[in-house]
Amino acid sequence: MRHTLWESFRFAGRGLHAALQTQRTIRVHVALAVGVVLGAVWLDLAPADAALLVLAVTGVLAAELANTALEALVDLHVGNRRHPLAGRAKDLSAAAVLIASGGAAIIGILVLARPLAAVLVLGRLDVTTAGRAGVLVILMALVVLVMLSAGERDKGAEGSDEG
Repeated sequence: MRHTLWESFRFAGRGLHAALQTQRTIRVHVALAVGVVLGAVWLDLAPADAALLVLAVTGVLAAELANTALEALVDLHVGNRRHPLAGRAKDLSAAAVLIASGGAAIIGILVLARPLAAVLVLGRLDVTTAGRAGVLVILMALVVLVMLSAGERDKGAEGSDEG
């Protein structure tokens, strides 16, 4: 059965919503991603540097979602039974997330270290920058609270129709 483009986006949104509700690591990665993007805006990074950060962040989120999907498929297939290949598949998928996260962390350090040092260590913190920092801290706190509460809502609720 073919779906409209709008339906495809709706299914994808439903999957993202389900992942945010059930997967703690997704919520952590999304909170970190928001922090990185807000930091890039705050530091007024060059577009190429900001693009590197966005690519790294989206790579980690895509790997995390693929890992979650693979785990669901393995669980569907093996149920409560244990099978060494099922464990290996889950371990390999988790390793992919680990590698993507490690690469993203290295990119983040390479891109953000110098601008952060200029602001924090070298004392280039003026009133405007301090105000931005305060707003970013408040926004990050709100994002973290929203992410944490997303997993608490609708516990046990199943998806409506099949996608």
